[in-house]
Amino acid sequence: MRSGIKTCILALLVVATVFSVQASAGWKPEVVLGPGTGPTHAEEPYYQTWHRTLSADTLYILTGFYYVDSLYTMTIEPGTVVMGDSTATLVVKRGAEIHAQGTAERPIVFTSMKDPGLRDAGDWGGVIILGEAPVNRVNPVIEGGLLDGYFGGNDPLDDSGEFYYCRIEFPGHRIVEGNEVNGLTMGGVGSETEIHHVQVSYSNDDSFEWFGGCCDSDYLVVMGGLDDVFDCDYGHDGKHQFCLALRDPDYSDLEGEANGFECDSYKPSGLTPPLTNPTFANVTMIGPEYNDGMVGNLPPGHAFEFGGVIRRAARTSVFNSVIMGFPWGLSIRDQECIDAANADELNFHYTSIQASSMPDAISVHEDARWSGVTDWFNAEDGAVAAHSQIRMPGTVGLEDMSDFNNPDPRPTLTSELVTTPADWTHAEVSGGYFTPVAYRGAFAPTIPMSEQWTAGWTNFDPQWTDYDADMAGVDDAVVEGRSISQNYPNPFNPVTKIAYSVRQAGPVTIKIHSASGRVVRTLLDTDLDAGTAGVVTWDGTDDAGDRCASGVYFYSIDTLEGSENHKMVMMK
Repeated sequence: MRSGIKTCILALLVVATVFSVQASAGWKPEVVLGPGTGPTHAEEPYYQTWHRTLSADTLYILTGFYYVDSLYTMTIEPGTVVMGDSTATLVVKRGAEIHAQGTAERPIVFTSMKDPGLRDAGDWGGVIILGEAPVNRVNPVIEGGLLDGYFGGNDPLDDSGEFYYCRIEFPGHRIVEGNEVNGLTMGGVGSETEIHHVQVSYSNDDSFEWFGGCCDSDYLVVMGGLDDVFDCDYGHDGKHQFCLALRDPDYSDLEGEANGFECDSYKPSGLTPPLTNPTFANVTMIGPEYNDGMVGNLPPGHAFEFGGVIRRAARTSVFNSVIMGFPWGLSIRDQECIDAANADELNFHYTSIQASSMPDAISVHEDARWSGVTDWFNAEDGAVAAHSQIRMPGTVGLEDMSDFNNPDPRPTLTSELVTTPADWTHAEVSGGYFTPVAYRGAFAPTIPMSEQWTAGWTNFDPQWTDYDADMAGVDDAVVEGRSISQNYPNPFNPVTKIAYSVRQAGPVTIKIHSASGRVVRTLLDTDLDAGTAGVVTWDGTDDAGDRCASGVYFYSIDTLEGSENHKMVMMK
């Protein structure tokens, strides 16, 4: 399966803040967050100037640029689903806090509001957290087209809250050319902010990007994405352990370069402290050539290049990891980075590299920019010089990468990630923050994937998850208590069926609504006995026999217990 299905389906238009919110326990009314949907509201700012809680019993539609204003908080309960419309972007301003505390069993999900099979990178904006920790620019504005996105300060201990057991799917809306929102963007975020167990899937720009700040994070997952996996800029100095990245061959930034790590200290010029100096450990970075069969079979015109690009005086270090599946290995650019590597301030220590081609006929690394990069890396790699030469993905020895949507990236017991064990003697990783483990990469070799740190809360098939039905962790008893099912088929052309049940005797009405709220058809309007169940059919034609327009429609049921509604898509 590939998630690159394109669509010209009309965007869902929600015209009221609450649509049929009078629902009984267990149902999910839809509530709009922000200025509302549609072209007149798409990029309007909306300021939350009170403490707000989002609950798992409500489905939220995020719209516009939604700012949690300074001094206020947004609390998100486990199991909550937030769907983004077009440019919708959640911005936690400098001085504000977010408390998004999901669990492995009930993660918090930020996703596209499009139906399964119709989602794509850039369907909505993303999540941006801004803080008051040091950066190497003066009061900068975060990328993404925000007018009120200032970040940075003088407090390395700044606390922006908690963000864990969260998924961010299909973000990265392009505001203007070359200015997209990332999946999770962190600007000047301080070390007291708690970030872990976060998955970003199919971002239209970078998946994770840190602009300065010194927040640490663990247990990060990337799936797909067009640009870079981990991007560090503006003097970011954080520690990050146990990270998995899977690059989809069908998704790369055709207007630029699609790399694994990409780190800068300054943009576009000037050398101002703090320098970008993050440390990563136990990373499994898997590029688009995730198995031997993908080598030489990437889509024509793809933009995949290096597993790591370090430039503009950055001091990025990666320990006890594996970077594989990219065409090329490392690109250490400019003299400041070369000097840092030679001074043991930039490290790829005990990190395996696998790449399938050479950028300049010497090794898989970019020797044309630094003639000594291959010798330097061979010494960093635990003296396994073969890792600087072309080899196939299978030589790394992962358990099973045959199914992109059901990966098993654990090392086998004969993998080089196990037979050449991790080394924790370097000063950057010895003692303190990092958890020493014997294996290299993100996963223990003998623990099944069902018990690994990715179990339960991640989703490696986000294109086909039906959040209307799945509810991202709502109890089964609650789901079974609904009065109306998701229509089938969906999308449809032009006939679809809707099942319903009635728990309390009385009047029952089932109606079809257009995106603007106009009643298109009444399918049922009668009194029914308790326990009645049935199926209604909608043939999407008008009275003259002509089909209704393609697009998004609502259908609703009204009973004495309350109201419930769902959306569906008709395609010509």
